[in-house]
Amino acid sequence: MASLPLKKNYRCVPSLQPFYSGGAFAVSSDGSFIACASGESINIVDASNSSVRSTLEGDSEAVTALTLSPDDKLLFSSGHSRLIRVWDLSTFKCVRSWKGHDGPVMGMACHPSGGYLATAGADKKVIVWDVAGSFATHHFKGHQGVVSSLLFHPDPTKQILFSASHDTTVNVWDLDTKKRVATLTEHNSTVTSMALSEDGRTLLTAGRDKARLI
Repeated sequence: MASLPLKKNYRCVPSLQPFYSGGAFAVSSDGSFIACASGESINIVDASNSSVRSTLEGDSEAVTALTLSPDDKLLFSSGHSRLIRVWDLSTFKCVRSWKGHDGPVMGMACHPSGGYLATAGADKKVIVWDVAGSFATHHFKGHQGVVSSLLFHPDPTKQILFSASHDTTVNVWDLDTKKRVATLTEHNSTVTSMALSEDGRTLLTAGRDKARLI
């Protein structure tokens, strides 16, 4: 069988540059783009071809928390600087910023209505903010360690917030009564992530103890 002729000339096609090395990220609701932290900056990445649409800069320290509004029009970010920023993704500009925690912000979540932003801190606090007014509506204290992850109930009519911590617990907060309604204590180490089923009836948690509890 005759061998195929080899090409003598080659040209470089567009290459993909590294855009993520671990840390905070947020995926748009339609899966079209990803926002991911890269040190003090945030890359907005096109999910179809991994190209960087824009790089958001301005923070003075590492970004450790990101979340998107339900309509994907706003991106919220914060980190070791404690400055909470709101980015307009139509212009890639920061439109508001404020501080509220006494330590680095480690996690964020946006209520499915888009009206509330919850932030978790190394100061062991959970703070809920009015997105339009940038003022605090709730201050929750109860964890004995860094609060690492937050999750709102997917039903916009329910005012329920879950917070996970290095103290091995998950707290359940009722925004209407401004009280803790339950504490889940099944983990033996830091709780690192949470997820809810679409109907909001089943909570899945994972931790550094390698357990996944439902």
